[in-house]
Amino acid sequence: MGRQGRQREQRREAVARVPRDRMARVQVSDETWVAYRVALGTTPVSVALVQLVEREVAAHRRRTALDADGVRDAVRDARAVAGELERLIARLEGATGAGDGADEGWTREQPAKPA
Repeated sequence: MGRQGRQREQRREAVARVPRDRMARVQVSDETWVAYRVALGTTPVSVALVQLVEREVAAHRRRTALDADGVRDAVRDARAVAGELERLIARLEGATGAGDGADEGWTREQPAKPA
């Protein structure tokens, strides 16, 4: 391959390494879109959608992890999600005055105590 061919190949490889933008369109009702925008506050929609995509990819990796490193990462991610859910549950229970979930017939399982 000549010099020009190598240069062309190098340019192609350089372009291939540059992160590319991805675009997506969503179709939701006006009410849903307004509620979403209000919930975002000052966060740009583009940032929120990046977080959504990253969260979905992480969830997929948790569900499909097979090797030791993947399982360790999945456990760490699952614990982070569980912590987020615990904070959400506590906030919602605080807002309703329900402390134990008994209003809905739901109780949290307590971890087993070491013997």
